[in-house]
Amino acid sequence: MKLSEKASLYRELAKLTGADFHLDRTLDLLLGQNPSHARQTWLQGLQEGLKAGQSVAEAVETHNKAFSGELEWTLISAGERSGRLADGFGHLARYFEAWDLGLKQMRSAMIYPLVLAHLGLLLPELPALVTAEMNGTESPLRRVILTLLIFWLVIGLTIIGWRWLSRKGTASAEVERWLWRIPLIGSVRQHWALARFAQVFHACLLAGMRMAECMLMAGGASHSGVLRRAAEDAAKKIAQGEMIGGSMADVHGFPIVFVHSVSTAEEAGTLDREMNSWAAAEMIEAQESLQRVSNWLPKLFYAGVVMYAAYRIVSMVAGYYTEIGRQIEAL
Repeated sequence: MKLSEKASLYRELAKLTGADFHLDRTLDLLLGQNPSHARQTWLQGLQEGLKAGQSVAEAVETHNKAFSGELEWTLISAGERSGRLADGFGHLARYFEAWDLGLKQMRSAMIYPLVLAHLGLLLPELPALVTAEMNGTESPLRRVILTLLIFWLVIGLTIIGWRWLSRKGTASAEVERWLWRIPLIGSVRQHWALARFAQVFHACLLAGMRMAECMLMAGGASHSGVLRRAAEDAAKKIAQGEMIGGSMADVHGFPIVFVHSVSTAEEAGTLDREMNSWAAAEMIEAQESLQRVSNWLPKLFYAGVVMYAAYRIVSMVAGYYTEIGRQIEAL
């Protein structure tokens, strides 16, 4: 399911459940709107689970694993247990809206550089194509096509490699730390991970869960190997009677400013408000980081295209003068 579809789905669920519509009636209304295949499958899966006597979170986890991740199960479960299911849906709607908007901006920013890249690959070959036609020599068209195929192969392998590393980073703290060191992109991952952590921790607090359980669920839903491991270590200390802020300070992975804010909020008794504020602030930071990536990636493409075009022009001119030199020597 696309991010935009998820955002729309959770927004509608939040609106209807927030207006005290029964969930069965809500699902009937949404299914009657001729939804897309993925959305219809999700709604029917939830409906099937509810008919079988499952909770909303259980139904989503059991019947919609192909469409929903740990963040969704956790927020829905926390919202259901706290009696604020509409808030859980609302959290998810805002999260997917923000993520979808950021990715759309990045994709839009890459359209012109990709066009420019193709021009940079093709234009230096035009003189060779013309002269080959005039002189009856072998056309470089095959080389041009091969260059374009290699270009798209590199892009495809880069995307596949990144997705593989990203999935590894959700479970491995070591891989995630390396990903965090990547300029621009690492900042995006850090802010989104902390936003998810704070968002889920806030929902779990409202549900009245035990602090160790809140920590574990938030760490799992963060989609970050670093925060997941840090949360597991902190949860063990909390279960032994330590304070939340102190346990977070004793483990590696949480930003020190975040730890200090949690410690003071814990002392003041405002931990739920603090987590909610951090979730909102980190989501804004994540969007701004995505915007910086959108601004810089085209510039990097421009630089690569210019360097390649310059190389091809220099090679072409050098070859031209070399050929002239050979002809002069032959005379």
